[in-house]
Amino acid sequence: MGKSVYAFVEEYPYRREDHLHIVPLIGGMGQSHLDLHSNILSLRLAQKINSSCSYLYAPAMMDNSELKERLLSSLDIFGVLEEGRSVDIAVVGMGNPVKNSTMEEIGYLSSEDVSSLKKSSAIGDLNSQFYDINGNALNHPLNERVIGLNMEDLRNIPETVAIAEGLNKVQ
Repeated sequence: MGKSVYAFVEEYPYRREDHLHIVPLIGGMGQSHLDLHSNILSLRLAQKINSSCSYLYAPAMMDNSELKERLLSSLDIFGVLEEGRSVDIAVVGMGNPVKNSTMEEIGYLSSEDVSSLKKSSAIGDLNSQFYDINGNALNHPLNERVIGLNMEDLRNIPETVAIAEGLNKVQ
């Protein structure tokens, strides 16, 4: 999800790749900026390549980890995440959660969350998992609320393409 992945999908050429299947790797529901959510981006990419896609019917971030765990007990949600863990290529956006944050703009992060991430030395997020300057996932409560593949899951995918756009993401 996000502006960088949106730009990737917009620029991806129309072609026939009907042997491929697109799987969102993070939840994709929300109230605003729907064009940036993973389900919409998965559908748009699948349409451009004349292929199929799955849908992850859950938000990217839950209000609390208990609610996340209850949703993960749903076979529809758990099954799509399992499907995502077995993809050949992952395309994910890199974000900056503390400067010009799309997640804050969308409404997934509050100003208090952003302050907490700053105090925790977060410099980026990958698939909405927050990490430090060394690329290590933070031990932060927000990472426990994300419905999507975590950084370890992404490491197990044969090829991952991380897309970053903007000077706020240089670090």
